[in-house]
Amino acid sequence: MVRLLNKHIIIDVVIVEKLFPNAAQVCWVYYSSKKTILIASQFDDHFKSLHKTSMSMLKYKNKVGDRSISLEELLIDNKLDDIDRTLEYTADQNIKILSIFI
Repeated sequence: MVRLLNKHIIIDVVIVEKLFPNAAQVCWVYYSSKKTILIASQFDDHFKSLHKTSMSMLKYKNKVGDRSISLEELLIDNKLDDIDRTLEYTADQNIKILSIFI
């Protein structure tokens, strides 16, 4: 599950372990035309070469191992809805990219 909580994206530990193993940071990019955030591991040089990315800490959210990424600046800059909610997403395990529809 992926959800927005207190202006942070919370990513379930199962997703994190499949897509971002051993990553303390992630690269991400937001495409306003699609209202989509693409996220990849800090180690994904191909992703970084294809997109103009930002880096964020992938912080531990709880003892289970769920992780969080702060989105406050993105939400404010793009005037996006910051109401806490579950977000639709796709997790591509082949290319290890998380696409979140916000």
